[in-house]
Amino acid sequence: KLQKLTQPDPNNRASVGDSPADLQTLAQLVIRGDFGRVRWLATRQLVTSADAARRTVLMLVADASETLVQIEKCILYLFELGANPKAADVNGDTAAHLAARRDHLRLLTLLSFDAKWLRNDNGATPLMEAARTGSWKCAKHLLHLLRQYRFNECRQHGNLKRSRLLGLQNPEGRTASGLARLSGHAELASYIEREMRLVVNAVGEINGLTAQVEADRQELQRLAKTGDSAELRRAATCGSCDLPDSSGRTALMWAAQNSSCGDEALWEQLVQL
Repeated sequence: KLQKLTQPDPNNRASVGDSPADLQTLAQLVIRGDFGRVRWLATRQLVTSADAARRTVLMLVADASETLVQIEKCILYLFELGANPKAADVNGDTAAHLAARRDHLRLLTLLSFDAKWLRNDNGATPLMEAARTGSWKCAKHLLHLLRQYRFNECRQHGNLKRSRLLGLQNPEGRTASGLARLSGHAELASYIEREMRLVVNAVGEINGLTAQVEADRQELQRLAKTGDSAELRRAATCGSCDLPDSSGRTALMWAAQNSSCGDEALWEQLVQL
């Protein structure tokens, strides 16, 4: 009887999925990772509809307090039904802006590259929102995307797209690093500034670390290659764990190549950092 009350007859599906309440219900099902009920309730019309604030189901999920790994399958299904990652609410915020504020890395990674660099009505990109709110994971994701050769559109000289996106400013003339510093996130601001100094050349090689930072990176690489998990856990920090070598490999990648690095605590710490 309870199932019949909470799950209407699938044969009568056309009668559901058109109201604001259905939009909220669908968002909650996605947030809980309930793929079975998401698949039952979601329709192309509902997935592409919006509430009074012009928020779609994708935006409602992005603005939730937390997300579970199970949402990934649900989000991909929403995309199959036509969910638009570039849709904006009444403030010009997209799902990427909302996810960046909440540090919802899992959702942000599923969005298309172009959808991650749009501006809202305040002239802010998702990276600026992540910097302003101190959302380390989302800020790192957006910064690290620009290390990749496939997003470097100037093959002769390198860095055209990277430099342009990292140098974007809001109407007050502040970049992401400036917003981070203004909001009291000095460490994140320094991290962004260091990332801006990296150079990705025409063949995808990365350089631009200072001598001291390069020495720190080499030490992490040495510890990962020798399998010294305990010392690597001690030495790695949020700011240093993703320092790239010329090929873009980090301490986590070097450790993954070493079969003697089987310390579960090491993996947990590096992923958290």
